[in-house]
This record gives sequence, structure tokens and C-alpha cells, in this order.
Amino acid sequence: MVKVILSQSYHYPLAKVFSALDHINKLARLKSDLHSYRIARDEEGLQLIDVDIRFLLKRFPMRLKYTAVPQKYCELKILKGNLKQYEYRYTVTGDSVSATVTAQCTIKLPFRYFIVAPLVRAIIKRRIKKELTLLEKILQTTI
Repeated sequence: MVKVILSQSYHYPLAKVFSALDHINKLARLKSDLHSYRIARDEEGLQLIDVDIRFLLKRFPMRLKYTAVPQKYCELKILKGNLKQYEYRYTVTGDSVSATVTAQCTIKLPFRYFIVAPLVRAIIKRRIKKELTLLEKILQTTI
């Protein structure tokens, strides 16, 4: 199992930070994994998407559920697929002056992939750092 937790603070109000994450289309700007997804269902606070996630050289087709609980957290979770667990959770805390985003990733790879788990952990940590940096750039450009 691979688990990575990273946090970053922003000097923007909680509502503005959360609004940058509240829909799958907005999250797809941050996550390189979601560059070719298809929305299967789109409702307020809930989206179902079909996507092929790539780890190293292998592609894993999945159906993911994206849930957004206003002003609290956004969660991307597996519904169907070859992985036992695939979950990203973005928790937003703060007030009207600043906000903190905590990104948590939990992935259970198939059995034979346990050897490459440290490499996958390093890759995911790098991706999350990149996502949090990109989120700050997006917040700077939006009014």
C-alpha cells in the first residue's frame, strides 16, 4: 500500500481555494493522471468518470467517483477497476484570510507490484507537490 500526505497553506480565503477544487473539470487542471477522462455522470457535488490511470508502464482502466462536500473536502475514489484501492482526498481548512489544503493519497497496487511501491510513492509525492504548486498559480490568476 502506498500512502502519501502533504499540506500547503495559501493566503487566499477558504471559499476561493475550495472553488478551485469543487468540480472534476477543475481538478483535472491539476492532476496529470486525468488528462483523458470521460464524465459518465455529472451532478452537483458528485461526478462519475472513466479514466485510464498510468503507473510506470501499466495502464489501469477505472471508474472513479468524485465527491465534493462544500467548504470541507473533495474526494476521488475508485468504484470499479483493477486496483484494490485508489483514493485522493483534498481537505480544505481555514478562514476568510488563509486556507490550508491537505492532499492525501492512498493506493493499493496489485500483489506483484509491491516491489515498486517505494518508487511509486516517490512519484506520487512529486505529483502532489506539483499539484499544490499549480493550485497556487491558478489561485493567483483567478479574480
